Amino acid sequence: MMRLNLLPWREQRRKELDQTLVRQAAIAWVAVLVVLFYIHMQLGDIVSHQQARNSYLQQQMSLMASKIHKIALIKKARAALLARMHVIQQLQMDRMLIVHSFNSLARDVPPGVYLTSLAQSAQAFTISGVAQSNERVSQFMRNLAASPWFTNPVLDVITVKRMGDAHLSYFTLTAQGKGIAPAKKPIAGRR
Repeated sequence: MMRLNLLPWREQRRKELDQTLVRQAAIAWVAVLVVLFYIHMQLGDIVSHQQARNSYLQQQMSLMASKIHKIALIKKARAALLARMHVIQQLQMDRMLIVHSFNSLARDVPPGVYLTSLAQSAQAFTISGVAQSNERVSQFMRNLAASPWFTNPVLDVITVKRMGDAHLSYFTLTAQGKGIAPAKKPIAGRR
């Protein structure tokens, strides 16, 4: 029987398999590194693109914030102008009211009644004066009630003093102004 030695062939085959395995492992490592590099590059592009979008949004938000601030300032100025217009309109209406009130008061004072003071507080007028009798004070109050510019006269104080042969009635009364327009709200305008 013959004996063959297969050991060198087996070792050579084993070395070839080891070299093939090393080559395949190296190719696999290179492929993995290429894939990882590609993924890294893609993620870097995605991150840089998102950062560019974020910076654009930040710029736009700062522009919008400045525009909103300007709009708020314009609204504030508009509200101040509307308030001034309202005050001017109210003053113009009140200016005419005083003229009409004095004119009506001069017509409503009956003979024998003399006014000593007139004060206005908001819509109320306080009138003080001297009359020859209580009847003349009553007539004055009726005239005020019938006036288009006064309403609701109320006698606060009346005192009778003797001056020689005559009795004089010193009085103080209050009356509400009819012609005073209620305060209007400023015109809101269109938004």
